[in-house]
Amino acid sequence: MREQNFMTDPSSQTGMLCSLTQRVMIISPLPDRVRSLLVALSAECFDVFSLHEFNKGMLPALQPELLVYDALPLPLPSEGHTLEGGAELLADARDYHVPVLVLLDAPSFEEHKDEEFPGAELLKWPALPEEALSRIHSMLENRPAQAGSLEDIRVFKDIRVDLRKMKVERSGVRVELTKTEYDLLLYFIHSDGSVLTREMLLDDVWGSQFYGGSNVVDVHIKTLRKKLKDSAVSPRYIVTVRGAGYRLADDGLH
Repeated sequence: MREQNFMTDPSSQTGMLCSLTQRVMIISPLPDRVRSLLVALSAECFDVFSLHEFNKGMLPALQPELLVYDALPLPLPSEGHTLEGGAELLADARDYHVPVLVLLDAPSFEEHKDEEFPGAELLKWPALPEEALSRIHSMLENRPAQAGSLEDIRVFKDIRVDLRKMKVERSGVRVELTKTEYDLLLYFIHSDGSVLTREMLLDDVWGSQFYGGSNVVDVHIKTLRKKLKDSAVSPRYIVTVRGAGYRLADDGLH
């Protein structure tokens, strides 16, 4: 995946200092066909990232305020860059409360213009950059108050935790956890890879009033691993540190 940052150098703008910016992510397999929009956004002090493909995890990593999705047909048949092929992108953006401006060619726009796409708007492309900018400004101004905030989301590798809904997903599939398992997973994610002793886990997850043995930690980690399809032998998420406790498998935290 190639990434380009098109943020304009403030010194190159006459009389303008980009002290505050908003981040826009553009997904396009052929950036040249949206270059006029890239230039226009940069000229208005937007922090613009252009990527060729969409991958899970990029929204919490880059935290854009708005996403532009180029769904125009490709010269050769290819999956992904159509309105239907972008279903996963639209669903992810909706989950993260990131509004999406979808660019469509004239036939696709006429076909879909009367349909509703929650969290997304359609724009016939090519269009004047000023028209696209107007739509982007309007979408940013009119989004719900909580939209664009990723404070309620935690991501570790392909595990996604929605704090507001207390919902856990692995590779997009819901994982049903007990309250203690949920708290345990969240504690690991917030630990940033530090080694956690059984005593620390007992005090902070079960509470100081818990008087059971420390083996309760091992039992719950075993069931948590099973639900996450993890393995103590070849751990992907939780590593056993002999003689000490446990830690996250690596630095895959966003």
